Amino acid sequence: MMHVRSDFNWIALAALVSALAVFCGGTLAGTSARDRHKPAERHRHVLVVPTQYPTIQSAVDAAEPGRIVKVLAGTYVEQLVLKKDVILVGAGVDATIVRAPVALANGQLGAASIVEVLDGAKVSMSRLTVQGPGANSCARGPSLTWGIRVHSRAHLDLGFAAVREIHDTPFEFCPRSGTAIAVGQPEPGSLPASLNVHHSEITNYQSTGILVLGPGSWAYITRNTVAGPGRGAGVPTDGVELVAGAVGTIAHNTISGNVCPPNLPQNCGPDFFTQFQHAGITAGGNGPGTVIVDNVLVGNQVGMFLGEADEIRGNVMLDSEFFGLALIGLEDGAFTIQGGAVKGGGGGLWLTPVALDMQVLLKRLKLSDLGGPAVQILEGAEFKATVVKKP
Repeated sequence: MMHVRSDFNWIALAALVSALAVFCGGTLAGTSARDRHKPAERHRHVLVVPTQYPTIQSAVDAAEPGRIVKVLAGTYVEQLVLKKDVILVGAGVDATIVRAPVALANGQLGAASIVEVLDGAKVSMSRLTVQGPGANSCARGPSLTWGIRVHSRAHLDLGFAAVREIHDTPFEFCPRSGTAIAVGQPEPGSLPASLNVHHSEITNYQSTGILVLGPGSWAYITRNTVAGPGRGAGVPTDGVELVAGAVGTIAHNTISGNVCPPNLPQNCGPDFFTQFQHAGITAGGNGPGTVIVDNVLVGNQVGMFLGEADEIRGNVMLDSEFFGLALIGLEDGAFTIQGGAVKGGGGGLWLTPVALDMQVLLKRLKLSDLGGPAVQILEGAEFKATVVKKP
């Protein structure tokens, strides 16, 4: 049992506690009341469209950096220019639509997009759709060049969202017009940009699904569906490209329908030296920082066309028209392909040693039901390629 002194000054202790409470910001009861109001204070920092602001752009313009703009269900016909940190949250991927207007205005880079993120802004977008098409043809312009354009040290986090129908009306072969998401710039000395896109749909684009460009630019692309229009659109498309120095992680995506239509033999086809080949994934050969794992690629002209990467593992390529996996040596020519499968379609593995000798190690890569050769080395190349298979 604790002994309590009978002469202890309880009145003085109570006065001390009360004074400390006032010094720390109010009485104990007052502090609790203030805490109860904190959720209401936070709520005042959420800007709501269209009840408080008629357009998304007006809400973004009014928001302090870092605030949340809540976009209720509806279709918003506007182009967005995002130059500050902001969080855009829709009511659902099929409920909140940001649609391209008929009359498109060109952005800072001289071409039109539905959403432009720039000037170092860090932007989050979720639970909404960015949607075309553009009303004009490429010849009449301005055409819809990009669905979302990220550049000049900006970063976009896009999740549980969609980018759809980024193309001209009608579909038209117009190089680089109709790219769903473009990040960075290819010109030497240009500022990099970055992207994290996950759990999203990128579908029915005219040129490229996701394009990341330039040294210093990077992307984390995970758990998305990226689907080109297939042969019916009459245009060549690519799914995901990390090129011109860009790096990143491409993992757990399903990528399909990126082909070369038969009406464009002057542009694309199986001849490496005179035509382009279009792929579900084009990446690698840009130095360390690229990982390509556990993707499923279905019905593309080439499943993946890769340069050297830190890791290539567990990818499954199904029913590719030309080859499931094409490799080109750009750095040291050394490749290790771990696991995964190439099944159906044309050939299995296509090696293109046009810049240096290549050494390819295959670890448990399964090849089956092919209509072409399991391994083919490009004829007419100046350099050699060797393949070693390990169980």
